Amino acid sequence: MIENLSMVTRVVEDQDAAIEFYTEKLGLKKTGDHPGPHGRFVTVAPDGKNRTELILISPDGFGDEERDRLTEQIGQDWGLIYEVDDCRRTYEELRSRDVEFRSEPQEMDWGVQAVATDPDGNEIVLQERPYAR
Repeated sequence: MIENLSMVTRVVEDQDAAIEFYTEKLGLKKTGDHPGPHGRFVTVAPDGKNRTELILISPDGFGDEERDRLTEQIGQDWGLIYEVDDCRRTYEELRSRDVEFRSEPQEMDWGVQAVATDPDGNEIVLQERPYAR
């Protein structure tokens, strides 16, 4: 039986730049950094015990066909949603760290959300659920 989603992969052009963004600007922690079968295997995650790690993978360690396919994915990821306790406060804090946003916090039927982007153009959705208010 499936119990938890433990890791999600995000393809990035420059792993060091991605690590800096996700740790220094977003405040995630680097949870792993070691060689893998296709190059460097790096993970970051929020603090806490119920967390899903984000794998920051570069296409560089793959064969030509796979590398080309992965390279096309850079900047195309839009499905990651991070829960926050106060979307407006988090938005202001991240803007002060020079995080770029595609949208300011907006009231939605499912809560308040704002959409940021990482250095590759991948979306990071910040969501405050109604029960958090």
